[in-house]
Amino acid sequence: MAGISLSGAYNHFIQDYVSKDVTQADAHRKDELRDVYKSIAKINKKSPLYLLTDDDVSRNDAIDIKEKARQLQGSIKRLSDHEDKSSLNHSSAYTTDEDKVSANYIGKTPEQDIGAIGFDIEATQMASSQVNRGHLIPKDSTGLKPDNYAFDVRINGQEFEFQFSIYNTDTNIDVQKKLETLVNKANIGLSASIIEDGNRSALEIQSSHTGLKPGQLSQFEIYESESGLAKGSVDFLGLDKVAEPAKNAHFTLNGEEKVSVSNHFTVGGKFDITLHELTERGSPIHVGIKKDNEALMQHVVSLIDNYNNFIEDATGISDDKFKGSKLRAEVIGIAQQHLSNVEDIGVKLEGNGSLSIDDELLKQAVSGSSNMESLEPINRFADALIEKTKDISVDPMKYVDRPVVNYRNPDNRDYSSPYITSEYSGMMFNNYC
Repeated sequence: MAGISLSGAYNHFIQDYVSKDVTQADAHRKDELRDVYKSIAKINKKSPLYLLTDDDVSRNDAIDIKEKARQLQGSIKRLSDHEDKSSLNHSSAYTTDEDKVSANYIGKTPEQDIGAIGFDIEATQMASSQVNRGHLIPKDSTGLKPDNYAFDVRINGQEFEFQFSIYNTDTNIDVQKKLETLVNKANIGLSASIIEDGNRSALEIQSSHTGLKPGQLSQFEIYESESGLAKGSVDFLGLDKVAEPAKNAHFTLNGEEKVSVSNHFTVGGKFDITLHELTERGSPIHVGIKKDNEALMQHVVSLIDNYNNFIEDATGISDDKFKGSKLRAEVIGIAQQHLSNVEDIGVKLEGNGSLSIDDELLKQAVSGSSNMESLEPINRFADALIEKTKDISVDPMKYVDRPVVNYRNPDNRDYSSPYITSEYSGMMFNNYC
């Protein structure tokens, strides 16, 4: 019976309380899991033996608050590129000519990169795709006799056969439209379109990708099929005529020659670069990193919103055995410690423990030359919240009323039972691996 009861409880907790969303707080590495284990063991070494009542409501409350703490931790970490702490060092890449070269910052250590890294880029050739442009032929006449035709296409080391039929009533433009639809629907990395010039038209086929890899002579080839069907369509329509061969992008980084098969590439694992136009010879464009004040302000607003929501959630639990006031007081204490005297940057601690924002003052603080220094209390507050959420997640049962049965042995010998905490509160940490 005990086994059945435990299985039922496990399934209940898994269905109702294991979070469906995944955050950075869940992506535990081995060393992080060891830290969780050590934290539980440390708590139990120093903890007395408690009497936990067989009360579903209390257990549910403990799991609820653990989930809310985990969500708060994940929300704070999502605001930052750092894995183990919060960071107000938001950055973005810039170029001195966004019309010709655009850049995105994809690095993970912006505080070390601002003003310290960057490069000059000069684009001398843009990457381009291969274009086959057929013959301009009269639209309304007929140049191919009615029959079943086929031609082959070789692209990316693969061969594809295209078959089509020409009927007595089909004109040249009808045949071109058939092949345009046939190529576009095939979805093999080619696109087709019809070019018109008065009463004449031509079929144009272009590769989706740009550039040529080492050893490649062309992006694709079109030739007559050996399937036994009628031939002549490739020659008559000019499907094999390369009008514009594929080219690689050629550019320099700080004067050093580089080549790319695409106009979109990364540099040093920190910059995502897109070339839009050629640069003027001898006038390179500088790429660097600057502080992103808009993202920084949004970081502060989101952090405070998450804190206020957590305080509200903790207050909303009305069970008599749940020590919501204790949890609320501890979290508000963190705000009091770090944010009691920061009204000059637009953040005010209200009497009920919530935080409010003066948008204008915050905007001035963010855009100021010493914004990192003035906003450091916010950073410390975020780090302290992360540590508190970790503490709550390890032992949420301390916020449930539980009388002491026996204090730990005072002979200074430590005996650990590291799974007691998780056993009673449903804290199955491997569910978050």
